[in-house]
Amino acid sequence: MSALSLDCIPDAITQSAIYSNCGVLMMPELPGAEAVDELEAEAFSVRLDGNRNEWAVFDGTEGRGGNPRRAFTSAPASHVQWRIFSAPALVAKVAQSCGLDVTPTGGGTYTFYERPGDFLALHLDVPTCDLTVITCLRDTGKHEGALVVYPQHSLTGAREAGRCAGRPVAVRRGESAVLLGGFIPHEVTPMGPEQERIVSVMCYRVAL
Repeated sequence: MSALSLDCIPDAITQSAIYSNCGVLMMPELPGAEAVDELEAEAFSVRLDGNRNEWAVFDGTEGRGGNPRRAFTSAPASHVQWRIFSAPALVAKVAQSCGLDVTPTGGGTYTFYERPGDFLALHLDVPTCDLTVITCLRDTGKHEGALVVYPQHSLTGAREAGRCAGRPVAVRRGESAVLLGGFIPHEVTPMGPEQERIVSVMCYRVAL
């Protein structure tokens, strides 16, 4: 089983290269060292405008979006992130690698997992985020917290199967993971006691 039943997932998704690769592709060369430095600088510049985002109770949502349990700080990105991830050459590279026609949706964010135990529980991304590019800007400590995907399960099935059924995806500083976040259940596991993880999150719509 996939994240949704196969008859609910559009053919454009199920026939794509990224779907056949468990819904996630590593692109370690994206967006490039200079761009990562720019993104990190912007992340720190907007950090004080960020909000602590904590929610301790699962709201029962089994579809996209919802209100998953979580603990982290989030800040809206500015012009640097948009310039980098909406650049035609980068969008074309993501589209070609994934085998999908994608368009950036804007409204990207920086996420700061900055306290021990910070996490983002199992979920599917919001409807404006079919495809997500997650770029690691900082990861200190023992790297205990990480992205985990569940390509063989629905949300309910993933919860029942437990974390042992997930596939950890190691995304180190300067690397990007491209994820079918609207279709593949995923989570970020709790940070370790000395870990600080900062990521850039940019969303794309898929032409269906």
